[in-house]
Amino acid sequence: MDIYSIEILVVLSSLSFFTSLITAAIGMGGGLILLASLPSLLPVQAIIPVHGAVQLSSNISRCLFEIKYTCIKPLFYYFIGSLIGSYVGFVLMGDINLAYMPLILSVFILMILWTPIYELIKRIPGRYFSLGIFQTAIALYVGATGPLSTSILYKDQYSRDNVIVTNAAINTLVNIAKIIVYSAIGFVFYDYLTLIIIMSLMAILGSYVGAKLRGKIDEKIGTSIIKVLVTLLCLKNLISFMLVK
Repeated sequence: MDIYSIEILVVLSSLSFFTSLITAAIGMGGGLILLASLPSLLPVQAIIPVHGAVQLSSNISRCLFEIKYTCIKPLFYYFIGSLIGSYVGFVLMGDINLAYMPLILSVFILMILWTPIYELIKRIPGRYFSLGIFQTAIALYVGATGPLSTSILYKDQYSRDNVIVTNAAINTLVNIAKIIVYSAIGFVFYDYLTLIIIMSLMAILGSYVGAKLRGKIDEKIGTSIIKVLVTLLCLKNLISFMLVK
């Protein structure tokens, strides 16, 4: 049974296309914009699993379209860590009050955007293995953690194409983990099946168009605009949460 309106379907499908395009063209930001938009459009219990299912199609399509740019070594170590992170996140899953999800999401996204969290992560020994544990575990709670791995890949001086495609592969692993864990704890993806399918198709289209636009959009200007937009969305979510409380 699909439990949302046609208006929500249209809005989320459009968001899925444009946010996937943004990530494919610039390298980051699309998942954050989509995630920051969801608290106003979906029930709190559906935000992370639906976001994960849609982002799976976005990331896997971005990876497959340009698979030759994938960096195998960091991806392998990340994969091993991700298996551990999935289990850790699953064990801790019952400790989060879903009523606080918009608050948790917004605060975490603002931390990613405006604090030097990357500087801390890059100093962790075995960074891709450790990142796989940490990023996968917290992604089960906060959704869009892609900028963490994006930053580490850039710090290691991989090319822009390598970063975008390898990060897509990394986040494919994260989103598979989300689907498995949320299915295990009883989330009914079938209730949102039509929405997920249409958003996923739009995300794949966005990945294709974004790959064609890469290099034609100024990366610094685009990133700055995304940071401001996501910050405003997060502040809106925080204000709404505080007014309700």
